[in-house]
Amino acid sequence: MRVLNDALHFLMYPSNRYRLHTIPELQNIIWVLLETPSTSSYQRGTTLKSHARVVIIGGGSLGVNLLYHLTKEGWTDIALIEKGELTSGSTWHAAGLCPSFNGNMTISQIHHYTMELYDKIIPAETGDASTFHRTGSLRIGFTELEEQWFKNLASRAKQIGCAFDFVSKEEAQKINPLMDFSKARIILNTPDDGHVDPTSVVMPLAQLAKKNGAEINRYTQVTDINQLPSGEWEVITDKGTIIAEHVVNAAGCFSREVGAMVGVDVPIINLEHQYLVTEDLPVLSTLDKELPVCRDSYTESYIRQEGKGLLVGPYETFGCKPWALDGMDWSFDRELFEPDVERLMPFLERCMELTPSFAEVGIKTVINGPITHTPDDNPLVGPQAGLRNFWNLCGASIGIAQGGYR
Repeated sequence: MRVLNDALHFLMYPSNRYRLHTIPELQNIIWVLLETPSTSSYQRGTTLKSHARVVIIGGGSLGVNLLYHLTKEGWTDIALIEKGELTSGSTWHAAGLCPSFNGNMTISQIHHYTMELYDKIIPAETGDASTFHRTGSLRIGFTELEEQWFKNLASRAKQIGCAFDFVSKEEAQKINPLMDFSKARIILNTPDDGHVDPTSVVMPLAQLAKKNGAEINRYTQVTDINQLPSGEWEVITDKGTIIAEHVVNAAGCFSREVGAMVGVDVPIINLEHQYLVTEDLPVLSTLDKELPVCRDSYTESYIRQEGKGLLVGPYETFGCKPWALDGMDWSFDRELFEPDVERLMPFLERCMELTPSFAEVGIKTVINGPITHTPDDNPLVGPQAGLRNFWNLCGASIGIAQGGYR
């Protein structure tokens, strides 16, 4: 019973996700807890079906979301193939942020729907409580250019239907009493935003997809892909071969390797992304609500509440570190890199300026893992040029928020 309680505690605090690969007993129990009797028969190292209408390669946020949404459209002859456990790669260690603020109209619509999916649709279909933390977000601008940009995006937001409100410094201070807004020129409040533990939404979606007729094959590695004279695709794995009408490359960090199997150079790079979780901050215990996620161009970071501490994640505008430029090692699974806090210090020092409380606490955890990026930082979605019925769904740098493709 104590171990079960420990496992549930892990699910409640996503900052602990990085430890799962070091505690096999807890990891196994968590997967059991998340699998209902109807879904505990996920294929694990068994023989594949011989044919499928669609094969999805990759069991992260994007792959599982696509699996679920295809079954909702009546496409049930689908096989998802994942070389490790679901959420392996980048999904499991993601901070799980879901923002409305986005410069791309299509992506903004996807984010808006995804938050609805996590907070309302999944609970309605599973009967379980929502795991989405609808904390809202504040976006702080300091320049005239940012003010113009914010107002431009506000006009787009009206077409999407998401709440997009400008607030005064005094109003912002009430929303987040820990942040210094004295130098802000413009402050945007998006109250529908929030964050979610990726595992808590990916696993239920997998359950629902399987209930609808899809097949999930874990611990099965794709080794080659060939196009047959019929136009169908022969997907070869270490557990057998499956013939498919359509193939979707949703392989995340491994998308370039999967693309290379069909002669395609997928324009994706992996970058190390770090976020840290602090020790408990006593003032947070005095608040009657969870702090919003706050972002700004001065710190180039996001900062939010995590338990009774803070979670801070800078996006380096200089000094960022690419990874696996010469290709991915197929043995890479639920792994993290060594922390490199020194690289983040220019950004963290600015975070301490805007959130002085951050300077008062120590660092409990540093999570450093791979995140994919494309040249324009938008996800790579759609048919692969020159190939019939071969599709890309990869390259998402915030794949939790962009999961709701339909």
